Parts: sequence; structure tokens; C-alpha cells
Amino acid sequence: MAAGFLALAVGLSGCGWQGGNTEEPAPAGSAAPGSTSAETPSPHAAITEVLESELGKLADSDSLPDGEAVAAAFAAAGFPAGSVEVSADSTPTGLEVDSIQAAAVQDGECIFGEVRDGAAYVTVLPVLSGGGCFVGN
Repeated sequence: MAAGFLALAVGLSGCGWQGGNTEEPAPAGSAAPGSTSAETPSPHAAITEVLESELGKLADSDSLPDGEAVAAAFAAAGFPAGSVEVSADSTPTGLEVDSIQAAAVQDGECIFGEVRDGAAYVTVLPVLSGGGCFVGN
């Protein structure tokens, strides 16, 4: 019975010989080995860089700003004020949230920005089927 468990554990662990591939994995963001094409820059690279800078300034001055301040950072980055969706400042029970998020549609994609624990994050995600970025907003 112990031999059966050992065989099962080895099988589930994914151990096994995978051939003679001795190449190191490519670092994130680099082209695959043997590839001749350069990585295409994101069409949103400029706006996301400006947004990350604006949110970074905000995060440096307030580790958890309110939604209004995050929306103002989006506006300072060049997004029209009325186009920004912002997450709630507090939970339904009145507790402080862990982060403030906001998003705006830019050229058919959602540019999300978040301030959490004094740091700013920006990412690009697809637009939802309803045309917005947040579910339920």
C-alpha cells in the first residue's frame, strides 16, 4: 500500500524526464529564443506611464487616498473627468477599503489604476461587454 501512495505522489508531482531541452527560460518581456521580431510596444504605453506617475505622486502623499483624489489623478494624466469609474471608498459596513481603484476606457480597452499601501499600479484590461470597466457600476 505504501508503494502505491509513493507511486501516486511521484506521478502527481510532475517529476519526469522531459527530453533534452537544456535552454534556460527567457526572461519576462524578452523574445523567444530564435525569434527575430522585436516586442511590439503597447499602444497605451505613454498614457499608462503618465497615469502611473500621477498615481505614484498621490500614493507618496497619501497611502490610501479617497476616490475623488484618484479620479483627479486620472484627470491630471489626461483622461476626461466624466469618463473615470472609481471604486468605493468604504465597505458597505463602513470599514476602510484596502485600496482605491479607478478605470477609464481608452481606445477600446480599460486602463486601470490602483493605489494600495502607498504604491501605485496600472494595468490594461479588456472592456466589459456593457462598455464599462467595473462590474456593477
